[in-house]
Amino acid sequence: MRNTFLELETKPMRSCDFCFLGINYCSAEYLSGVEKAANKVRALSYRYANADGTAIPLKVYSPEEGYILKDTIACDLGNVCASSLKELGKKLSKIHLQAGCIPVFVGGDHSVTYELVKRMAKNYGNIVVVQFDAHSDFIDEFEDYPHGSVMNETSKLDNVSRIVHFGIRGNLNSGPAICQSKEKGNYVIPYIKIEEEFEKLLRYLEGKNVYITFDTDFLNPAYAPATNCPEPGGPSYEDALKCLKSIINASGSVIGMDFVEYNPECEGSEVTGTTIVNLIMESLSYMTKKKHTTT
Repeated sequence: MRNTFLELETKPMRSCDFCFLGINYCSAEYLSGVEKAANKVRALSYRYANADGTAIPLKVYSPEEGYILKDTIACDLGNVCASSLKELGKKLSKIHLQAGCIPVFVGGDHSVTYELVKRMAKNYGNIVVVQFDAHSDFIDEFEDYPHGSVMNETSKLDNVSRIVHFGIRGNLNSGPAICQSKEKGNYVIPYIKIEEEFEKLLRYLEGKNVYITFDTDFLNPAYAPATNCPEPGGPSYEDALKCLKSIINASGSVIGMDFVEYNPECEGSEVTGTTIVNLIMESLSYMTKKKHTTT
């Protein structure tokens, strides 16, 4: 047993489709536990690993879709551990990512997305950040509340052309922050407006480089309760999959994605982690299929 995501090898393979990278960082004591997310996701992914003991290619099978990751080549690059965002940024800058290999970052609170996007944006022109989240995270207090200000700070990066706040809902949002984001030209789609705005969003994303950041609290807490800031209501697992698939298919390319704010120390850790494992596998299926049909 390798203790890696889907029992993958730890060394990059030639022409990898994607790599898994854990982010062990927590910006505030009251969020403690999020730094353990990657290892929990790895442990829960074990049941989906190849039954024959091989690591690659993956052979994940779904009765609805058949093999969703057949012939997919991937690796697990381990964890990046940091005690500050500055240290996280330095360590990320030293990690070599293969050209064409899509990184999937797992773990940490939402503040890590700033450093992840910063790292990825260096290799691309303008990118659009699509934020699956119950909250806009656009307050302007990055020094004191980085996880609640991360989209504001990320929007200031040179190569980030726009933030898409997708599916926000609940009473823990800031009206002035959302207004400020709109004034800066960002795209705000509340949960209740998804059906009305979705086709317009897909048209906008056509041909664009997209980075997806997925906050666990985007989901209805019935499907993902183990997060520090859950909001009542929201999309089901199936709804989230449909949205991810459509957005991935609409974009010119997804350059990377992260799954943040999962806290294994909160109640409902197993069901939440299993949901995230499956969201990762399904997203990778959509991304690799699109990659192979466009190259």
